[in-house]
Amino acid sequence: MDTRRLNRLLLLALLVAPGVRAQLPAAPPKTPAALEESSDDPLGRSTPRGTVVGFMRAADKEDYDLAVSYLDTNQRGDSARQLAQQLQAVLNRESSIDLNEVSAKPDGTRQDPQNPNRNLVGMATTSTGGVPIRVERVQRGDNPPIWLFSRDTLRHVPEAYKDIANTPGIERYLPGRLSSKFLSRPLWQWFILLISIPLVFVLGSLLGRLLRPLLTAVTTRLLGRTEIDSVGSLVGPLRLVLLGILLLIGSDYSFTLLGRRFWKNLSADLIVFGATWLSLRLLGIATKLYVARLRRTGAWEKLALAALLGRMLQVAVLIIGVLTVLNLGGVNLTAALAGLGIGGLALAFAAQKTLENLFGGIMIISDRPVRIGDACKIGDITGTVLDIGLRSTRVRTLDRSIATIPNGQLATMNLENFTLRDKYWFRPTILLAHETTTGQMQAVLHKLRDLLEKDDRVESGTARVRFTGLGSASQNTEISAYVFATNPEEFLAIQEQLLLRILEIVESAGTALAIPLQSAYVVRDSVRFEREAKSVTVADSNL
Repeated sequence: MDTRRLNRLLLLALLVAPGVRAQLPAAPPKTPAALEESSDDPLGRSTPRGTVVGFMRAADKEDYDLAVSYLDTNQRGDSARQLAQQLQAVLNRESSIDLNEVSAKPDGTRQDPQNPNRNLVGMATTSTGGVPIRVERVQRGDNPPIWLFSRDTLRHVPEAYKDIANTPGIERYLPGRLSSKFLSRPLWQWFILLISIPLVFVLGSLLGRLLRPLLTAVTTRLLGRTEIDSVGSLVGPLRLVLLGILLLIGSDYSFTLLGRRFWKNLSADLIVFGATWLSLRLLGIATKLYVARLRRTGAWEKLALAALLGRMLQVAVLIIGVLTVLNLGGVNLTAALAGLGIGGLALAFAAQKTLENLFGGIMIISDRPVRIGDACKIGDITGTVLDIGLRSTRVRTLDRSIATIPNGQLATMNLENFTLRDKYWFRPTILLAHETTTGQMQAVLHKLRDLLEKDDRVESGTARVRFTGLGSASQNTEISAYVFATNPEEFLAIQEQLLLRILEIVESAGTALAIPLQSAYVVRDSVRFEREAKSVTVADSNL
């Protein structure tokens, strides 16, 4: 299935699901606790919101006998049904009731401490002023208390109805067929929705074309060269957000209270889904571009961390979007967040070692004690770093095997990075022959010091040459100097040239390196033979 078809199916599901949910004949959406509290009254009158929604649903179905059950009135028969019809017209045409703001608690909002059993749910605007719409909790006999439209509100309903009866509505100018209902909604509202969808698609495409050069310029400047095609994936989410905004604006022009609630809930869902979708796409593009930049700069050790952070941000955005939708649907997020906290704590204990290695890898990548390609010594392991992952680090040892070290252990081990040396220590010991005269020794010392001082590759300020002692068969001279080199290979080449120059200095002074004497005794037939062997010993330098 291609992306376009998937986007269309997602859009269709978002459009249909809220509408189907709104047509269910059940009570208004509540949390499980609210359902349990409102189960005392079969008509849903245990809460202010249940009373308002139940009345409007019954009136929209023209079941005015049932609608009268939501009124605190002594009228009966036709007069009561007429009062319910008038209240329906007032609430649909002139009220400012936001059903999402009406309390869904059995105790109401307790707006007035002097009269906690009365709640203001909205206002009805007339030519003579505003009429407050109130519900009041009453108790009849031994039955549980229920919320009904108050007597004060019902007393002003006939006057408010006469006022709006003289105000023509849009439906009076529409053909009769467009005023008929489909899924409890007038057909003209469904036609407006069908016209809005292609309009939003066109506007989304135009907005995408306008944003493409802007987003391309921004990403190119911040992250380097980018792909224009990746910006085109933002058109779908932009269309969904635009559709939600358009429906939110048009919801105020719906001429039924439940219609306004339906369109506002639908527009809120579309905006949240579209914003979440758009955020996921933006994070995906940003992650892709940043990873491409890391590849171009050779920062291989940061690739895994960048991909992980991108996924974590996308998961966080998705969770926020889901929680927002649940909150709009009336779900109590306190219990949900508490469950997520307990589940996260259990997961943290179960994956303790994995998390330890994960955070160890993040610390290594962020602090950068070693990088890919560095020669280092980690504990007892000496080699070159091949890869730094989120769970472990791989090292190519000197014998060409691969050692895998968990990042949790690596973070606590002693680590020596040879590649980060700014200079190398050159420290040979010269063993001159025992027959070397004082003049020859002074000549050698003078020329060695002159060599180290004039060579630009040697740190002359810390270089020293000292006659350190007399051996049994040699006169010892110690050289100590720091050589400027960026890697071991460069140091070995410089060291080789310096050693050759030292040999030339010794030869030019008329002396030679010491030749230690070694004696070997062989006994054969009680005859002892002594043979002397001469060998040349060259002091090994300490790298």
